[in-house]
Amino acid sequence: MSKFRVELNQSKCQAYGKCTATAPAVFGLDDNGKVRLVGNAETADDAVVKAARNCPYRVITVVDAGSGEQILPAPRR
Repeated sequence: MSKFRVELNQSKCQAYGKCTATAPAVFGLDDNGKVRLVGNAETADDAVVKAARNCPYRVITVVDAGSGEQILPAPRR
């Protein structure tokens, strides 16, 4: 089981596709060009983290499944 939970903010997505290039087994684009989950993020933690770091619009949020703490993008304080 994964230690991460992935959340998406599709309204911020600009369809650059960096997430789909980084983790194609996890992310895809829907008919409107917005990011969506296409696979099980539990099997590709490293790729999910890399995709979240590479997203220019901070669309992908990675949360620690155990504590609920947001890991990426770094929470703004």
